[in-house]
Amino acid sequence: MNTSRSTRFAGLLMAVTLAVAVNGAVLLMFNSAAEEILESANQAPTVVTLDLVTVVAHRS
Repeated sequence: MNTSRSTRFAGLLMAVTLAVAVNGAVLLMFNSAAEEILESANQAPTVVTLDLVTVVAHRS
């Protein structure tokens, strides 16, 4: 490989910067979407419980 050490380091730095930027943008979009949903939800939360759960499995 004929690339210099500084060129490889710059490429690594660019890749890390882009990864952090993309992940940060995705997290901010998820956060804003969740806040919008919470603001628009006026219903009381629903709790669902199961009376009995039976698990049947073959034993060998």
